[in-house]
Amino acid sequence: MTDQFPKDKYQAAFDEAAMELEKIHREFETLSLRRERIAKVVEVLKPKASFDQHVPAETMSLTTRRSSLTVVTRIAILEKAADN
Repeated sequence: MTDQFPKDKYQAAFDEAAMELEKIHREFETLSLRRERIAKVVEVLKPKASFDQHVPAETMSLTTRRSSLTVVTRIAILEKAADN
């Protein structure tokens, strides 16, 4: 019986790790699909917003603290790049 107990512990740990790995895999697949959708939206919006024609001129940062919460807001001020 003492020989069986460690195997059961290892099997339980293995099963738990396998379930966690499956959960991570599902989340990865979900995030990959989301990234692809966002990339498609960016491609559609790029000509309208001309993202690639702007260069950050200045970056501002604001930190707000509330009890145990800290919020950092970063803003990039853009200037239109010179046409080639």
